[in-house]
Amino acid sequence: MFDIKTKVLNILRGKCPKCGKGNIYIHKSVFPLSKMLTTVDDCPVCGHKIKSGEENAPGINYAVSVIVYAIAVIFYACVWGITYQDNSFIYAFLFSTAVVILLQPWLMRLSKTIYIYVLLKFK
Repeated sequence: MFDIKTKVLNILRGKCPKCGKGNIYIHKSVFPLSKMLTTVDDCPVCGHKIKSGEENAPGINYAVSVIVYAIAVIFYACVWGITYQDNSFIYAFLFSTAVVILLQPWLMRLSKTIYIYVLLKFK
C-alpha cells in the first residue's frame, strides 16, 4: 500500500498504519509523560482500529522495552564506530548514555509505534 519511505515517515510521525493520516496517539506531544503512550481506539480519519486487546497484554511492556533497547544499541554502535580509535571512548559513552536517557520518552513512543506497525495483527 505504502512504499518504504512513506511507511518510515508515518512511523516517525506516529500516523495510522492504514491511511497514514490519522494520529495514533491522543496527545501529539510526549508531555505529560504519564499519558505519552495513550493511543486512540480508532483512527480519526479512516476508522481503522488502532487499539487492540493485545495492546494491554502484559507482554507489551517487554516488547516495547526490547525495541527501545535495540534502538539504543544501534545508537551506541554508531558512536563507538566514530570513537574507537582515540581515547575519547569513555566521554562518548557517557554522552551517549545521557542522550539516550533524555530521549527516552520519544524512544518509548517510537518503539510503541513500531510495535503497532510490525507486531500487532489487525483484523
